Amino acid sequence: MKAFTLIELLVVIILIAFIISVVSPTGYRLYESFEKYLNTKAEAEKIKDLKFQAFATQTSNPDYNISMLGVDYLDNKTSHNND
Repeated sequence: MKAFTLIELLVVIILIAFIISVVSPTGYRLYESFEKYLNTKAEAEKIKDLKFQAFATQTSNPDYNISMLGVDYLDNKTSHNND
């Protein structure tokens, strides 16, 4: 039976240390990018919910006009025209 020599054991330890040093920062960057992706996805879901709520408000209440600038109240008392 052949045993490992001290040189072979040291080479294996050095290789393992090298692999860990290369993979560790990459793994951390991967974790950070995945966390950023999850946060972006959560923000997109919030925006989607707000858009749905705005649509639901507009369709259920005809006095509201949801525009890109915000909510305008549709009543004949206020006019943006200078007549």
